[in-house]
Amino acid sequence: MGLMQRQVLATAVIVAALMAWWFPAPLLIRGELVQWGRLYENRYAPPGSKLGATALGRAFVQSVTGPMPLTEFIASRTQGQEVLVKDPAWAGIFAELEELSASERSVRFFDPALAPFVGLDPGRRYVEWQDEGGIRHLEYQFLPARDFEEHEIPAEVKFSLRQHWALILAAGLCGVFFVFAGRSKTNLVESSSAGKGLRWSAICATALTGMMLWPFVHQTVGSGFSYAAILMSGLFLLGAFVGMWLFGRQAAMVRRMIGGAHLAHFTYSPEEWTRFVHWNFGEEASEKKSIWWLIFVISVVIGLGLMAVMRDEASVWVFGMLMALMALLRVLAVGLPRLAYRRHLGRNGEVYIGEDGIYLDGSVHSWNSLGTRLDAVEFQASPLPHLRFVYSYLMVAGRSLYFFRNYVTVRVPVPSGREADGKAVVQRLKGGAGSGS
Repeated sequence: MGLMQRQVLATAVIVAALMAWWFPAPLLIRGELVQWGRLYENRYAPPGSKLGATALGRAFVQSVTGPMPLTEFIASRTQGQEVLVKDPAWAGIFAELEELSASERSVRFFDPALAPFVGLDPGRRYVEWQDEGGIRHLEYQFLPARDFEEHEIPAEVKFSLRQHWALILAAGLCGVFFVFAGRSKTNLVESSSAGKGLRWSAICATALTGMMLWPFVHQTVGSGFSYAAILMSGLFLLGAFVGMWLFGRQAAMVRRMIGGAHLAHFTYSPEEWTRFVHWNFGEEASEKKSIWWLIFVISVVIGLGLMAVMRDEASVWVFGMLMALMALLRVLAVGLPRLAYRRHLGRNGEVYIGEDGIYLDGSVHSWNSLGTRLDAVEFQASPLPHLRFVYSYLMVAGRSLYFFRNYVTVRVPVPSGREADGKAVVQRLKGGAGSGS
């Protein structure tokens, strides 16, 4: 099993473990010991014991219906709604409810699949139990999972699979282990940016599928949260599928180039590669800092202009958010080239160049997808021999969906003695530069 398949399967196991932990019981029974004396008192107590509308309502009821004996009161409530039980197991249920303190309502939730609740008629309302202590009644109600949120149900009852917590925990830990295990034994495709992007897109797709199914599993379909979860996870799932398609094309391209369908394959001596990494880091850092300064100046002008025109607190907040965004972009402009620099220094350096893209020491660049194209390619001899590729891809911005091209420059070192091969690559690709999707 490949690394991607193993990690996707492990992610599915983690998602399944989480769903099992939060999986509600399909049906519960709410049981409450009936306090007939209290109900009788509330029905026939003098109106003066209450205030306001409650007292008026009670006085009206008592004016049209006279008090009846307690036994008749109970019979009027339970007639045609009671289930007479004889199973000795009911004695424990009633004893448990009677042991609850006076400050607590005598309410418990039970699994209808367990004795003695098996076979209770959902169309009835009361269980009648008689022993030496007298006649007592339990008022019961069947609760489907969608109604659980309306009641305070203990978690161990509400989520019945938690009784198997050790198995769920073991499955989750195994999933986490296999997500991160085996990454050191990867091939060139799996360790490339295309392979990593494909894996993480597939992992995200698996997790988002679980998120989209969550309301159906958790029996919360119909709530505002469930619609939001389904909609958002569906949108992000679509993005994950797009990522799988894009990175999958790149991974397939790298696999073909490694298999022989390449224009050039370069390897380097440690000295050549180290010299290129140092030089390329300086070039990329300088480019990103220049772009950052341009965006910073534009942001300052816009922010100060807005403050000068509006002269209110909102404009100050907008300016502050712009500066916070610029601080984040500054971190990225400095940090991303440095991360690439450190990664390249720890490798030996290997390059594949094909008709549709480049594999540059783990980084994959391609111009064979929709909206991408190779714009320029040239051989430069100084300050060290290298090929300079410029490709672009379409981006969308603004409410009016304005399309523009974002340009990417990639420098590929040419090993000593391979300058003719580098120039041949330029000649081969120049015919296709400027054309594309």
